Amino acid sequence: MPKPVNSTASPAASVRRKAEAAASAPRTNARGERRREAMLSAAQAVFLEHGYAGASLEAVIQRVGGSKASLYSYFGSKEGLFEQMVVNGCERFLRNVAIPTSIEGDLESTLRAFGLRFFKLFTDPNGVRLMRAIIAEATRFPALAQQFYDNGPKRARQQLAAFFAHCHAGGHMHAPDPDFAAIQFITLMKGHCQFRSLFGLSPLALTITPHAFVEQAVRLFLYGCQPPATPNKKPARSRS
Repeated sequence: MPKPVNSTASPAASVRRKAEAAASAPRTNARGERRREAMLSAAQAVFLEHGYAGASLEAVIQRVGGSKASLYSYFGSKEGLFEQMVVNGCERFLRNVAIPTSIEGDLESTLRAFGLRFFKLFTDPNGVRLMRAIIAEATRFPALAQQFYDNGPKRARQQLAAFFAHCHAGGHMHAPDPDFAAIQFITLMKGHCQFRSLFGLSPLALTITPHAFVEQAVRLFLYGCQPPATPNKKPARSRS
């Protein structure tokens, strides 16, 4: 089981140290790198199928071959293997979701394209299983949950807030508190759908496509619930 992290060290610093240690493991050639990636891939399958508590290094070795010594040389422990899998998953998510840094065309279409990428990634079955695995360990090992949050959701929110700050400064939207705006946008995109996915249900309870869901969420975020403006009626001419 994961060992408690020293309270004097931040979770992010702990992950960085372990990632650096993993990076210094014996990977002297391309074959060694492929071997390490194969171990991580096998470990992900085992952890997502059985959870952290039910997973074993033996099960990982059965899938990928090799020995415990090889796993220990790369990752140090079962905890280190799990944490590296989590860090890699966060990096992959941020890379694939491609949070915008500039407006492409107009702001609404930029947010629609980003929102659809976001929706597809956080409702992906493997992503949902990883979230369940983290939640299952969170109460007993809060540092592990903090590491996941710092490397994934927090970084995503900060990057999106930076984009909203840029849009606010350019007069494209009113977001004097860009961090709060980022929280609201992310909640609109994933709150309902991720909740259902975690329970093994289809992401959308409504008879609506992901594209239509994202489009309506973006419009609600940008324009609120105000009724559309009606054109001013011309005053009726008086009859003489």
